[in-house]
Amino acid sequence: MKKTLVLVVDNSHAITGALNAIRHATGPLREQFIFAYVVPVASTGRQVLEQDGYKVYELPFVEISRRAGDLLRYVPMLFVNGWRLYRLAKREQATIIHLNDFYNLTGYIAKALSFGDIQLVTHVRFLPQSLPQMLARLWRWLAERFADRVVCVSQAVQAYFGAIEKVQVVFDPIPKTEKHPIAVVPILRQSATVELLYLSNYIPGKGQNFALAAFQQAYAQHPQLRLTFAGGDMGMSKNREFREQLETQVRKAGLGKVVTFGGFVTDVETAIKQADIVLNFSESESFSLTCLDALYYGTPLIASDCGGPAELFEDERSGLLVPNRNVGAMAAAIATLAVDAEKRRQFSAAGRVFVRQKFNPQSTYLRLGNLYKELVASRSSRT
Repeated sequence: MKKTLVLVVDNSHAITGALNAIRHATGPLREQFIFAYVVPVASTGRQVLEQDGYKVYELPFVEISRRAGDLLRYVPMLFVNGWRLYRLAKREQATIIHLNDFYNLTGYIAKALSFGDIQLVTHVRFLPQSLPQMLARLWRWLAERFADRVVCVSQAVQAYFGAIEKVQVVFDPIPKTEKHPIAVVPILRQSATVELLYLSNYIPGKGQNFALAAFQQAYAQHPQLRLTFAGGDMGMSKNREFREQLETQVRKAGLGKVVTFGGFVTDVETAIKQADIVLNFSESESFSLTCLDALYYGTPLIASDCGGPAELFEDERSGLLVPNRNVGAMAAAIATLAVDAEKRRQFSAAGRVFVRQKFNPQSTYLRLGNLYKELVASRSSRT
């Protein structure tokens, strides 16, 4: 039987958590389906996808932004790219288009041009409640009305939609294996320092500013603390400016020897396992692959209650959940774990168990595979 070809459309201009999450989901399904990816022109994600063995196509996507040029080009390019996506799907005989971004509307154009022959999956990876509601409500209406399936990465995301059967939760999968197995969980550092890791691209809203303010408070009482930021700027000027602002604050506070800034991390496992505590104080997260990775690899996690992260672990059992944007609570949580190595060990072990049980294949990539099979079966019944 001929395998179904799924075109996965991702807006990422760089390697993001969303792109990695869908890669991790489609990889185990390649024995059942053929996947090809469509990414923006010059996306740095193309190389990673091609290394995975995927065929990759490029389209000149234009996203809505405050820049006048983008606003003027958005609508005409939406229809042009929708037409190109339709032609690509027809040429490659793809019957399913999987939009990996809530706000990418090209798939709706392609489906309309196919008179419904192409089936559409919309993956909601943003927390819609945190987006401009004029746009979020429009995207929700389109998804509920015209997508064949709406995939939500968490229950927090699903809550934005109506009780519709086509709207389903499919969690992102945990990593397949550990490249650097450890004999004892967790790695207890032999040095006198307590190493904090903030692993996230430098994007306003991702919480590095809160982490820095909380660290400064906690460090005043616990000078053994060290903080490392790691991530990329995705080639965007506003992100570079955000990182520069953080670095300036560190210099002014005289923390240059205890707070360091690094670039994009390719070996996430090693970075996480070298840390004593992973922080994630994002203002809005639909899921958070970084939090999932920290728990999977066995490093204690402190995360803000900003949506999806609350579903990834049990507060006070496998991590600490702090109020969103509350610097005082963040600093207190850091101090609590900094002085309690036994609690870090307990959190580490509990987190590893919890995510392996909750985010098993049946609730992640196998569920996505079953969703594709449902669409294939429904299409066959119509023909």
